[in-house]
Amino acid sequence: MMTTNTLTNLKLYPITVVMATLGGDTLKGTIETINRGTVVPDEILVCIPENEAYRVQNLSIQNVKVIVTTCRGQVAQRATGFRSSSHDVVMQLDDDLLLDEHCIEYLLETLKMYGPNVAVAPALMDLATGKSAYKKPGKNRIFQNIYYWLVNGADGYQPGKVDKAGAGIGIDPEGEDKTLFDVEWLAGGCVMHYRENLEFENFYPFTGKAYFEDIVYSYYLREKGVSLKVDSRALCWLESVSTSGYGQAEFLKHLVSDYKDRKYAVRLYSRSLLRMHLYYVTRYLSFIYKKIAGASL
Repeated sequence: MMTTNTLTNLKLYPITVVMATLGGDTLKGTIETINRGTVVPDEILVCIPENEAYRVQNLSIQNVKVIVTTCRGQVAQRATGFRSSSHDVVMQLDDDLLLDEHCIEYLLETLKMYGPNVAVAPALMDLATGKSAYKKPGKNRIFQNIYYWLVNGADGYQPGKVDKAGAGIGIDPEGEDKTLFDVEWLAGGCVMHYRENLEFENFYPFTGKAYFEDIVYSYYLREKGVSLKVDSRALCWLESVSTSGYGQAEFLKHLVSDYKDRKYAVRLYSRSLLRMHLYYVTRYLSFIYKKIAGASL
């Protein structure tokens, strides 16, 4: 376990990292990757509801401060952390991501180069495959071409955009001749901001798991005139969560929760409710097909 002495001889940079958490097993590993970086933040705020606060009572790390919140929910907990932040640069970070050692360094470099009205995120990478979490669709894939036509019309696959069905299409930097991408949305797992651009109140209208908070937050940031960028030099690793192991009842419960959040985002962005519904039909039929095909093997 990391101790206070680990950071004794390091110069801590005036950045606040805000982590909304329930104190799961991945939290300490994420903090360790932050503090192994080439730029180590002065302040890491671990924002946890009071009922779960016992899970982090043994965190004894020089730059970590536990913020016990009266609210429960990723967006609300994060907003509490934003209000408590001490520095002009603030990075929001999920508690299950692993940062490359240069991640904060590169994000900070881009933020300073293009600030003050900018927010920047890293390229998200899949731990299992070593590839982008938003892997580009393969060429000449009939099903994928049909899928992107259903959700985005003639525009098809548009990385960095919010499609007509209300979902964000991510950036896969592989094979690209640039490292900086202007986008319509940023995945909320890791984003660096200037504090003055943050939302300090809970802007999300739903309780429970927030399925589309990053799409919604990106909308509000852009409404303020904040440009959104992905810097693919900065890497952040995650473990992809698949619904392939779900039973039918569990999968339908997931879709229902996803639906209400997406519907809100679709209306916010003035996207297509028809294409959103086509997406859900396609998603459900794909799930059933895979279950049947898997059972027949």
